[in-house]
Amino acid sequence: MGLYSERIFPWFLERALDSPEIGAHRARLIAGVAGDVLEIGFGTGATLPHYDRAAVTSLAVVEPSSGMNRRAQARIDALGWPVRIEALAGENLPFADASFDHVVVSLTLCTVADPPRVLTEIWRVLRPGGSLHFFEHVASTDPGRRKWQDRFNPLQRIVGVGCNLNRDTVASIRAAGFSLGQVEQQIEPAFPFAAYMPIVEGVAHKPAPPAKGQDSGPITR
Repeated sequence: MGLYSERIFPWFLERALDSPEIGAHRARLIAGVAGDVLEIGFGTGATLPHYDRAAVTSLAVVEPSSGMNRRAQARIDALGWPVRIEALAGENLPFADASFDHVVVSLTLCTVADPPRVLTEIWRVLRPGGSLHFFEHVASTDPGRRKWQDRFNPLQRIVGVGCNLNRDTVASIRAAGFSLGQVEQQIEPAFPFAAYMPIVEGVAHKPAPPAKGQDSGPITR
């Protein structure tokens, strides 16, 4: 799998997702992102051109694939960003508690080994009042399509190097304690196998503590 996962797949992924339509989703993903930012699952660095360099104080990125990192580093060098790639998975982040104003995930939670653990880590490193920006493909709400996602998933995990078709990512984000409004699934025709890869995008928030002297009531997560 080394040649495929670290050479062929990063090349394929970069080309399959290089379209103006998907670029527009990425631009919306990080609209308003500023201050100290962490991106988990940086991939080939396709989000990098969309960041507002004047607004972002620091950008840390995490990506375990060496093949993805080679392509991302070329993009970083071309744009001249002072970005350091941490070549590791999102389940154990090497950052102190409350280090970031925003965390970004783009087509990442479909692939990580332990989504609840990754979301727990995101919660930990976010500052109170911080936000999680996500753009993911997910399990379909259509029963017929979901049935086929479940059938295709074992093959998808091989072809997509661990990527899953049938994760309920929005439910996982809510279960991790984030505040999140209504999220609608979309079919993006530019996305590969679009009918079986509905996408969601949105911003979830880590609640800020109540103002001093204000009764917060019971705390639940």
